[in-house]
Amino acid sequence: MLSFLVTMVLLFGGWYLYQQMEVKEPLKTEVQQMTSATLTDLKVAKDQVIVKLHVTNPDTFPQEYRQLQKELQAYSNGREIDVEVTNQGEQLKKIWTDGQFAINEAIELHEYSKIPQLVAEWKQTYKLDSAVAKMDDSTIYIYMKNGKQDFYAMLPRTATTGEVTLHV
Repeated sequence: MLSFLVTMVLLFGGWYLYQQMEVKEPLKTEVQQMTSATLTDLKVAKDQVIVKLHVTNPDTFPQEYRQLQKELQAYSNGREIDVEVTNQGEQLKKIWTDGQFAINEAIELHEYSKIPQLVAEWKQTYKLDSAVAKMDDSTIYIYMKNGKQDFYAMLPRTATTGEVTLHV
């Protein structure tokens, strides 16, 4: 019985060390090299990696995010990767929630040129300091700032399930 317990402790201890040294630490190192965001949380589960970031430079974040996605894929060993941003100012989140239908509609109809127009309208209507929409081949990035509050959202460019999943 004692040998069984020792074996179990060694197996689970070895698995935990593997998770820490071969998966979590390399992922953490990659994320911490970003200059446009800071790591707020990193969780590695059996089938998923959750990375929470606070975007500090919205102008350069999309380029670094694309590179980060490639690096995360390389270290994740087939796990699903979920990157979330923590820039969620309450007043700006309300603006986002109120305008999300129009954004989702533009994505569903592949009318991506409407998105910068919508964001510009929000900036003017709500007198925001900044409101910007950017896009690459797979993701739409939306940033709003007003005073000390900011909000950042990343949306997939195509809705594959009839829904748009918000990564905030």
